Amino acid sequence: MKITKISLGRVSLGLFLCLCAAFLMFSVQRGSWLQTDLIALLPEQNRQTALQAAADRIQEQRLNRQLVALVALPEGARAFSLAGQIAEQWRQSGLFRQVNAQMNPDIKALAEEIRLLAFAVLPQHIRTQLLENAQSYFQQYAQQLVNPFAAYALLTPDQDWLGFGRFTPARSQHSGNMQWDGGSGMLYRQQQGMTWVLIYGVLHQERLIGGQDALLNLMEQSASQARAQGGEFSATGTALFAASAKQRAERESLFMSLCGLGLILLLLFALFRTLRVFWLFLPIAAGMLAGIAATVLFFGHIHLLTLVVGTSLIGVLLDFPLHWLASSLFRRRWRPAAAMEELRLTFLLSLMITLLGYLLLGFTPLPVLTQTALFSAAALLTAIMTTLLFLPLGFKNYRTKPLSYRIFRPIPALNMAKGVKRAVVFGLIFFIGGGLYKSQWQDDIRQWVAMPPELLRQAQQIAALTGTDLSSQYLLLVAGDEDSLLNKSEEISRQLESLRQQGKLQEFQSLSQWILSESAQRDLAVRLKQHILPADYAALAQIGLEAEKIDRALAELAERPPLALSKALDTRLGQAWANLYLGELRPGYIGAVIKVSGIQDMTSVRQLANRKDIFWQDKPSELNQAFQQTRDQAAWLKLISFALAALLLWKLFGGEKTLQMLLIPLFSIVATIALFGWLGLPISLFAMFGLLLVSAISIDYTAYMQTVRAPLAAKRTAVSLASLTTMLSFVLLGFSSTPAVAAFGLSVSIGVGISLLATLKFLR
Repeated sequence: MKITKISLGRVSLGLFLCLCAAFLMFSVQRGSWLQTDLIALLPEQNRQTALQAAADRIQEQRLNRQLVALVALPEGARAFSLAGQIAEQWRQSGLFRQVNAQMNPDIKALAEEIRLLAFAVLPQHIRTQLLENAQSYFQQYAQQLVNPFAAYALLTPDQDWLGFGRFTPARSQHSGNMQWDGGSGMLYRQQQGMTWVLIYGVLHQERLIGGQDALLNLMEQSASQARAQGGEFSATGTALFAASAKQRAERESLFMSLCGLGLILLLLFALFRTLRVFWLFLPIAAGMLAGIAATVLFFGHIHLLTLVVGTSLIGVLLDFPLHWLASSLFRRRWRPAAAMEELRLTFLLSLMITLLGYLLLGFTPLPVLTQTALFSAAALLTAIMTTLLFLPLGFKNYRTKPLSYRIFRPIPALNMAKGVKRAVVFGLIFFIGGGLYKSQWQDDIRQWVAMPPELLRQAQQIAALTGTDLSSQYLLLVAGDEDSLLNKSEEISRQLESLRQQGKLQEFQSLSQWILSESAQRDLAVRLKQHILPADYAALAQIGLEAEKIDRALAELAERPPLALSKALDTRLGQAWANLYLGELRPGYIGAVIKVSGIQDMTSVRQLANRKDIFWQDKPSELNQAFQQTRDQAAWLKLISFALAALLLWKLFGGEKTLQMLLIPLFSIVATIALFGWLGLPISLFAMFGLLLVSAISIDYTAYMQTVRAPLAAKRTAVSLASLTTMLSFVLLGFSSTPAVAAFGLSVSIGVGISLLATLKFLR
């Protein structure tokens, strides 16, 4: 009957693994099973209102699609030509929905747009001049009309009797420090003997999925083309950083997996001296397969960072097979099935405690942690089942090769004088206490992904040259209609201008700086009709313009319907300001953005937000706070899991053994935090996640030492081998270019090392 149950278990597990493999093959063929979007890693911001969350989503979608580049050469003509060639290559790549390098619009269509926009986008100083000194305004207009060297205007006097259209193109070139070249139709800037030409692209998000490598290759091709002509090329965009992070993560995952497996294989082969050690990787393969399948099934995808962290579980999944096989090093007549039977209780106990920790960790709001918790739990459960059911078959008739030397003897107690012992104890207390005092508990969104210095340099260079603000800090305005939205924007802009004059900020950009609200347009038209008299525009009559035409143009201002914001933004000239308009956030609510840069007094800017219809959006700060809350929540959940584990162990082993089994994990965590403090490393969310894993691994070691009936040297061998393979996996993570992954790897490897030393010293 016993053999029948084991056989049935093997068949069931085999079918389960086949289903996992088939499901994964189907998911890979279907696509979208692997997620690389960095935004998906971020926690849900429950403190945000629905309007704020909708605004953030719109902003993120825009940023993810946009790509900005600058091409530079000493000669302007060559720079314009090179920019045109690169832009054409971008178009032919198929990665872009739109590439804008030249702006050569239809002159007739552009003139119509100017006539449509002219009055609504009059600059503030011109409006003031018209109301306070209209005679001066019309004298300047008359002088410009008769000046043969004056700038060319697209509208003739009979198309623009009041001369408002002169200001519209300049008002609509919201391009920061860039200038427009009429010959090439490109935006450029001259600096330090170089002509920098702007290229703007909008990516095809659906085509970019799986095509990040193609995007990086295209950018490298553009840079090489510029360098070949003695020029420079810089590009920036969220998609570039995401593609670079994905490429690095894939390389690191492959490298760490191969290195970890190679080192572990060398260690195992040197110790056991048989090729059968390859069988020990069967539980690892089964566990990884089940973990990936479970994550994709539950979440619909698995994130790349989850896979990177998951590769480090190789050492952990190998613990159980090593606990079993290590006993063969001290027995002449070692029977695989009997040895496995002796460890069933230990495996079950470790599995229950570890799964309890992962179960509680799954309640954290951070997607990558919930994914990792599910992945690890499924992998661990499958690895143990594979170990119990299949490994004895691989070692059937195995001839043991016991160790001929004793390298894992009990560590002898040092015969130290009482004063020396006291000094050692005080030294340890000082080390831990000082390290805890110096520890830094902080999280930073910049620790999540590796920011390549070259990409950062290019982003900063583009921001400086173009005068654009790449910050994610902004004021969000919400209203029920466009007129109210613009009026609100005008009110906030006045307050921001006051702060700017006080030196509390450098610059801001708002829609009300460009266009008047409909009510303001109506009011201005009426006031101009009332204030402007025939004597004010007498200068125009003196150069031959009919006064009746001008008078009629003033009357038509009050008669014509005001221009709506959405209609103005729908023009080619309005596209430069479209990024400040969010549209409908939810039924009955529309939103707009006011970008604020160079903030010197954050408190004054924050005070403008009323949390009703004006919100201060600072995503990095909000995310860092969310990380801190998640980290604290994970710590409390782990304490709860410790308490539940203590109840389970107390029920099975009594109070004294339970205390011994839990003190070592707690000491390992505290000592690791202290060491981080002395090294100046912050305890971030991922470092905390590593400490949670340390506690699970350490409890596994102590449970093995306390429950298995075997010679002490054999148990020390098993625990030492398990910890060495685990540390080999996690030490490699410590060299990751991604700070979050590196912190995770360091915390686990250091914590496991401390746990091993404490286990060998105190558990006999």
